[in-house]
Amino acid sequence: MRSLPAVVLEHLPAVLVVGLALVAVSALMRRNESASRPHADPLIERYLAIDSVDLANPLDRALFRDALGVLPPPGVTNIDSLMHVLEETRLTRFTDPSRKTGGGRAVLTWETGMAIVPMYAVFLLVYLAVMVCTYFAARALAVWKFIAWKQGRASYLRRYLASVESKGLAGAIRRADLLVMSALSGIASLLLFAPAYVIAYSFRTSLDTESILFLIPLAVMSNGILINEANHLYTLLVAESRKGYIQTAIVKGLASSYEWDTPGGLRRTTLLFPVRGARGHVFRDIYLNARLQFIPSMKEHAAFVVTGIVIIEMALNIKGHLCYALLQHMLFREFDIAIAIVFAIFLTVKLTEACVDLWHSLETRKYDNAG
Repeated sequence: MRSLPAVVLEHLPAVLVVGLALVAVSALMRRNESASRPHADPLIERYLAIDSVDLANPLDRALFRDALGVLPPPGVTNIDSLMHVLEETRLTRFTDPSRKTGGGRAVLTWETGMAIVPMYAVFLLVYLAVMVCTYFAARALAVWKFIAWKQGRASYLRRYLASVESKGLAGAIRRADLLVMSALSGIASLLLFAPAYVIAYSFRTSLDTESILFLIPLAVMSNGILINEANHLYTLLVAESRKGYIQTAIVKGLASSYEWDTPGGLRRTTLLFPVRGARGHVFRDIYLNARLQFIPSMKEHAAFVVTGIVIIEMALNIKGHLCYALLQHMLFREFDIAIAIVFAIFLTVKLTEACVDLWHSLETRKYDNAG
């Protein structure tokens, strides 16, 4: 078995390769930008530097043209073309940001880098909050779904249709609450799979969609992130419950009832605390073994969460946040800063993957005979 430092350090080559690749891309973009930028003609710049001639003044421009006609510059055969180039160059000084004082494109410096740090800190706060909330919410949802399956409970719609089939109109009226719950369940599923920006824009006029208190629940509840993780863990729980050692444990007398708060059953706290709430119950072993297989999937989950946050911040134009700044720097072609932000986001994902691998290695060691 690999040592714990080796588990973490195996991610270092990927960080180095991606870092070097992004540096190369940044250098290539700077070179292409410099090559595509038009170079100033010394002759044109010399004429524009004459203090006594204001080419914005029609009289000075006419006198200057007449002077060029009397004493044409060497190599110049068309005075009108020269005057046209002078006028274009003069106008460019007022329209090109790179020629204005303080108006050039920003580059990656200590100051611009430090300006990213507060935004990156907010991004990390949102990311960690979403990861933690999603994990515990998906775990509770998967456990609830698994126990409901073990209890043999059908969906609200199936129960309602069964009531209608058995008791006709009277059953339909008496169990209308099942139909309402079925509709609410469908709406909840629709929201869980809905794109984040659709949900956000529907609340934009009534809520502050730029608040972190709105951004975190939105990232957790949208884009299918929560429901996909819950379904993944639920599938692992079902597969684990069908293995032979579970049947053996039941035969040997381990509690196996899935009714709530009954002798041999499960406490309702199992939804929030599966290990502690299922102590002495076969579900504890099912959950522990399913969780061991579920932990590596958190690396994939981290990529989905980061993608979701990036899309939300860009789509909602949340100013002052890291991904909005990334979009702005890309639009302004300030590629050095944009690449630095991309690398910071990549480091976030790689650090998460290293932590997940470390967590999985520690959990595996609990079951290792040599340990």
